Amino acid sequence: MKISVSWIAVILILVILLFFLVKAIDELKTLEIYEESQKVREGFQGSFSDLDTELNINTCPAETKSYVDTGGRTVCCEGEVVGGKCEGKRVCSLSEGIDGLPTCSQWLDAYLENKGRDRCPPTMPHYYENRQTNIAGCTAGKRNRDGTEALPNTKFCNLYQSKDDDLIKEDSCTNQKIFDTTTCFSRPVKGTNKRFLSWGKIPPPIYCSALDEGSISPISCIDDSTFIRTIDYWVDKYSMTGFKNWKEQSISWGAYWKLNFCSVVQKVGIDKTMKLADLESYKVF
Repeated sequence: MKISVSWIAVILILVILLFFLVKAIDELKTLEIYEESQKVREGFQGSFSDLDTELNINTCPAETKSYVDTGGRTVCCEGEVVGGKCEGKRVCSLSEGIDGLPTCSQWLDAYLENKGRDRCPPTMPHYYENRQTNIAGCTAGKRNRDGTEALPNTKFCNLYQSKDDDLIKEDSCTNQKIFDTTTCFSRPVKGTNKRFLSWGKIPPPIYCSALDEGSISPISCIDDSTFIRTIDYWVDKYSMTGFKNWKEQSISWGAYWKLNFCSVVQKVGIDKTMKLADLESYKVF
């Protein structure tokens, strides 16, 4: 049986079209995998591949399901797994990172970093949390393998569930962040030190001391912003209505009482832009 040249041409064209169709499908799948992996990055900053983490987990993150992909790798899926494929969003891999998808340890590190970015103090940047105990905090050192607590003998602070505890306790991350970012004076002053003052069940203000050049005895004062926070809390919490306008009333305070505050001390004792006599009519806040 002879086959005409025209039929051969048709068959060749069909083979070529089939080849390009298969290739296009493969490229489309590759694009879908890439786009899906890019979605995982949303909400995180930086590159997963650049993360050097002490975390090492071997289970999928909460509310995700594990499945084995066509390459024999265990992947975690946020959504339903149908026919061995993730119908939702691939989150991470319990095997090696693939197609831009991070390992689950890298994903957890990025998740914790993102969650603690605005909550952790600069000196304790590593966030941890335990969802079972509702305990969370930040540490200056390393965390345990699953990121649920700080390792022993490392500096850490607590993110308290209670708003009052978060404001009052000195070891709260809120207070530690305030402590880290408090400078006491508007310019660098030689020998400046700071510490919290414990005033009972109100947010602790920060006490500053310094030994400025040419000074024999240390200069000491209370940081203005933390003092304002302390008194505002006290007035509101204990309904001290007679002190609602305490900032306006500060003009009547005695000169030496006004010297408790760092902004005043800097003007009088450091910058020399004011004299003690000027404080009689000076409004501190």
